[in-house]
Amino acid sequence: MDAQSTDFDLMTDQVEGVGHEEIVPPRYDPDETPAINSTNPDFIPPPITPSHQTDITNPVVDTLNKGKTELKRGQQQAEDIITKTKKIIKQHWDHTRHSLIQIQKKVRETMPTQGSDLIYWRKPIQSGIVFGVSLSVIITFMFLSSLAAISFWSLAFLLIVGLYKMYNYLMATFVGRIQDDKFEAIFSPDVSISERRAQEIAHSIRINGTHLLQHARDLFLWKNLTNSVLFGLVLFVFFYIGLSMNALTFVLIGLIFGFTVPKIYQVYQVPIDRVAKQVLDQINQLLAKITSKLPNKAKKA
Repeated sequence: MDAQSTDFDLMTDQVEGVGHEEIVPPRYDPDETPAINSTNPDFIPPPITPSHQTDITNPVVDTLNKGKTELKRGQQQAEDIITKTKKIIKQHWDHTRHSLIQIQKKVRETMPTQGSDLIYWRKPIQSGIVFGVSLSVIITFMFLSSLAAISFWSLAFLLIVGLYKMYNYLMATFVGRIQDDKFEAIFSPDVSISERRAQEIAHSIRINGTHLLQHARDLFLWKNLTNSVLFGLVLFVFFYIGLSMNALTFVLIGLIFGFTVPKIYQVYQVPIDRVAKQVLDQINQLLAKITSKLPNKAKKA
């Protein structure tokens, strides 16, 4: 009994000794660099950044930077194109206007006086006859074949001349009044072409043909940008006109314009010029507004 009590007291003393044992804090070196495994209490762990996040962010940023660079480069190229286009148009515009004036003068010089008299109706009877006959011929060719139209008008002319000859014969036989044959006056008995006249025609064909071929070569080889662009626009317009009408319809419209527009412009030149000036002023204002909205670099050009 006493032995058991003695053993219990020893065990109690050991337990109490363990419970009252002094806890010694861990020692550290004050000069130690803070690290994850160090005992320095001043160590503050850095924020953990996943390594793959940097790998994802950098390509996105690079792509955005490349996109901005390409956008700036595209804007620069667009501004350069606008600037160059304006310079080219400005350089060639005066040349184009000069070419149009020269063509107009050439047409006036080439056109004979009789043609000018017909177009401007200086001789109304002759202009009316030529306009009416030309209009009828074109309409006939539109509705009949070429062979039928040529045969019809040849037969009509033959009958008209025959009836006129018969009228003159009757007037001379029964009335005793001899009239001059107007067809004889219109169609000269000398229908031969002299050598001098043939040389003049050949010289005119050579000069005008050479000029026409040279001008066509310059247009198709883009020697003059403005003229080639205008020529292309004219061909484009003619293409769409040809889809809706044939060449004879176009000739018919040209004939009507040729016998009406010059005379109308001659009579109403002042009001037409006033309206045309107002239209040109509005177009210039519109172009000025468009130019003001272009990029800064294009404005300075």
